[in-house]
Amino acid sequence: MGIWMDYRIPGSLKTEHEELYEQLNRAARIGGKVGAAAMLAFKAFQPHIRKEEEIAFPPLDLLPSLASKDATTELTGIIKLSDRLKDELPGFIYQHDEMRKALQQMNDEAMKEQKHEYAALAKRLMRHMLLEEQILYPAAILSGEYIKLCLYGPPAKISR
Repeated sequence: MGIWMDYRIPGSLKTEHEELYEQLNRAARIGGKVGAAAMLAFKAFQPHIRKEEEIAFPPLDLLPSLASKDATTELTGIIKLSDRLKDELPGFIYQHDEMRKALQQMNDEAMKEQKHEYAALAKRLMRHMLLEEQILYPAAILSGEYIKLCLYGPPAKISR
């Protein structure tokens, strides 16, 4: 059992991922060029989403409590998760880049075939990844940094 088991994923993110997962899974089953591109994205999405829910999203569940200075949960596990996310962030971004390629292909094929629902899904997924990169991942890392600051004070300054 990992350290993340004690922490929840914010419900809005869990619901969003479940909806995106189901819609991409459906797109992957339609066949043709759109389906093939969706299948590539879906195969990358499956392990990626599990890792996000394991590492990146649990620290976000504490944000309302941290903002109101009312955190009551065991916080050292969140520090470990946010530090792990910081270490693994380049891999998360690389996975997003790979998914973006497949999603761009899915969008292009869907536009050619006049399957606008699938083009819209590809764009929605790409926007979701940008949200993660620009806001959610940094917020998860900052939550750990904030907890460190509260628990241990500012880092020691090195004098020369």
